[in-house]
Amino acid sequence: MEKRRSRFVDWRWMFLPIALFALAFPTGGASAASQAGQSISQIVVLGDSFSDNGNLYAQVGGPPPPYWQGRISNGPVWVEYLAQKLGVPLLDFAWAGATTGVGNEVDDGTVDALGALGLPGMTTAFQDYLSANPVDPNALYVFWGGGNDLKAAFTDPAEGPAIIGKAVTNLVTMAATLQALGATRILVLNLQDFAKSPGFLNEDPQIRYFITQGSLAFNEALKANLPPGVHYFDTFSGFSDIIANPEEYGLSNVTDQLILTPGADPDKYFFWDGVHPTTAGHAIIANALYQSVASTVIIGECDSGVPNTLLSSGSTISDLIAQAAFGAKNHGEFVSAVASITNGLMKSGVISGSQKAAIQGCAATQ
Repeated sequence: MEKRRSRFVDWRWMFLPIALFALAFPTGGASAASQAGQSISQIVVLGDSFSDNGNLYAQVGGPPPPYWQGRISNGPVWVEYLAQKLGVPLLDFAWAGATTGVGNEVDDGTVDALGALGLPGMTTAFQDYLSANPVDPNALYVFWGGGNDLKAAFTDPAEGPAIIGKAVTNLVTMAATLQALGATRILVLNLQDFAKSPGFLNEDPQIRYFITQGSLAFNEALKANLPPGVHYFDTFSGFSDIIANPEEYGLSNVTDQLILTPGADPDKYFFWDGVHPTTAGHAIIANALYQSVASTVIIGECDSGVPNTLLSSGSTISDLIAQAAFGAKNHGEFVSAVASITNGLMKSGVISGSQKAAIQGCAATQ
């Protein structure tokens, strides 16, 4: 592992906190069964343009090339790569432009109402899924959305808390509904820092700061309100680490849009357009999520064989190790951080001494 810089986020909020209930950081074992239980049978994803594998295109015929086969990218999106890595079928109910609620911004729909073409938001797509499919207790259900809702908060800051509250409520309601219907694997991704995307790099610093704080407020509210047993994935930190350390991910450009750079090496760019990743970027995201949801703790190419337990914080053991990697300046710091994490997990009864040694052994070799 090469030298890394520490990454710290400014947790001061532009918005007042939304009323939340707290979820404990791991102190008393797991809040749900280990991820090493039943194998994942399929992936069902609900979201927006970051996860749409052609639904909007099939309905309206856009976006046109050079967007690839209806993806808002130049190739497959992350959930397609993840399904391939897991070797399971994919049911994609994500729609580009979807809000977390009823409508879709592409046809001027809103979180509360359908637009002219009846294009769905996430809640509408979720209801469509439930009306046609039984809940699969062994499926991995994934939600990633909220960015289109936040656009309204950026244009009307006074309504920011209410907009974030409604978006979080929509996502939490869908997750809780699935749990009540028997789903056991629910993964919710938080929002990345849109201010670091090429489409916003030239904005006034105060606007960019406001955008960052909007994502942070959304993420904090989402994490605090998800039901126990739901897996919460920190996209914000992952994207930030890729942008801060592109060479560690095989990239060289994290500031420009590939779509505006003819002839550039597509495998070296993280961003396809103003906010969406290239297919190379999507593959990186898929790799991170694969380790996050894997049945055992995997560090780099080393599989520890230790069950990748979902903790009461909403994170898996692998998620904690990924956070340690983000914060480490070098390999030694990373190994020390993993030792601290695994010592705490052993003391709380989540892992045994031999399992602690297995994870630390993997960390030492990467």
